[in-house]
Amino acid sequence: MEKLLKSIFDTTELNAWQAFLAKYLPLVIGVIIAIIAIKYIMNIVTKLIKKSKMPKSVHAFAASTVKIFLYFIVVMIACSYLGIDVTTLVATFSIVGVAVSLSIQNTLANVMAGLSLLFTKQFGVDDYVEVAGISGTVVRIGLFNCRLRTPDGKDIYVPNSSIIAENVTNYSREPRRRVDITIGTSYSESVDRVKDTLMQVINETPEVLKDQDIFCGITSFGDSSINYTIRVWVKNGDYWKAYLPMLERIKRIFEKENIEIPFNQLDVHVKKDE
Repeated sequence: MEKLLKSIFDTTELNAWQAFLAKYLPLVIGVIIAIIAIKYIMNIVTKLIKKSKMPKSVHAFAASTVKIFLYFIVVMIACSYLGIDVTTLVATFSIVGVAVSLSIQNTLANVMAGLSLLFTKQFGVDDYVEVAGISGTVVRIGLFNCRLRTPDGKDIYVPNSSIIAENVTNYSREPRRRVDITIGTSYSESVDRVKDTLMQVINETPEVLKDQDIFCGITSFGDSSINYTIRVWVKNGDYWKAYLPMLERIKRIFEKENIEIPFNQLDVHVKKDE
């Protein structure tokens, strides 16, 4: 009798395991296959996105959207297989989504700001920009933040909401940039002599676009100097190649021509008590 009962229980337990495996094993196998398939699909999608005419700034966002959509489909199919009402599940997700959205308002603000950046195209990948007090080259525009690489090699992640709330300066949008240099000379120096010397510096700078407007003249009178300003146009990528060497040329040629660059002086008078 004892052996019979044990045999019955063993058979019942075996049947339960068989029923469990028959129901859930195909689901597990299907989910694994789906995950592997999504990885292959994403590789293809990523290559297609890179070959498309979409701006680089949209690439990461588009790939993330497709990936989330594919995983969402897998979850819906799995729930349907388990007999869960998909309509009820979507309604539940909506309610949970509202509750979660109230607790992560800042994150959602970053997402909405990220979408705004992608569609308004204020800047793109590889542009050199100044945003929220930070200057650097745009490496990536994401849903939550933008990654900027500073000239000294640091990566800084700026929240999208901070970018939207601040002024954005894009130094790479236009093909040309203007170089402005202001230099002061002594009041005793001849205006024509100083202007001729500065024009010599301009002519010796190969990056200057000679067919564009060139300005060289007095722009203000200081306490101890007459201030001259140079304004010339260069190709965007040649800005620093022109700006820094021009400063050095001005200093050298002023020394050669004995043109005085005044500096602020402070005279201290000591009064002795009698």
